[in-house]
Amino acid sequence: MAKGRKKISDASKRLRGTDQPCRMDESLPATIATAVVSLPKSGLKGTAKKIYALVGTEMLSKGLLDVVNIELLVAYCREMGLYKDMMHDLEQEGFTVKVETKSGTTVTQINPKRKIAESALSAAKTLASEFGISPASRARVAAMIAGVQKKDDFADYETIDEQ
Repeated sequence: MAKGRKKISDASKRLRGTDQPCRMDESLPATIATAVVSLPKSGLKGTAKKIYALVGTEMLSKGLLDVVNIELLVAYCREMGLYKDMMHDLEQEGFTVKVETKSGTTVTQINPKRKIAESALSAAKTLASEFGISPASRARVAAMIAGVQKKDDFADYETIDEQ
């Protein structure tokens, strides 16, 4: 029987931006992964292939891509490609469609491609947070790289009390 969720190494927590002292566990070894030197073929087509080339190259240059993450990157690119394709179709066809019911009346409904686009975007956002691609994750990583420490908002009030 499972004993709960698998532990995450400290290095992975730092990469994700969730490295709070109360969550750190030095006993876990850092995950050892083989770095990727160039982007392998993905089997993607169309928009997803373009996204794979763009995002993959960027992640490769930052050293965030390894053998284990390739399939997650492909899944992310598929979802973003599906989202972009569905949104393009929606812009062409319109956000509503007219459907004829069994009784013969015509009803206006939301285009079903909108639901597909929304679910693809939701899945892509979930995968993006795993890679640190989301805007909040990027800001944390950029601050960590720059060595900027988060300023305590209440530090100024403590100096007022001491006077």
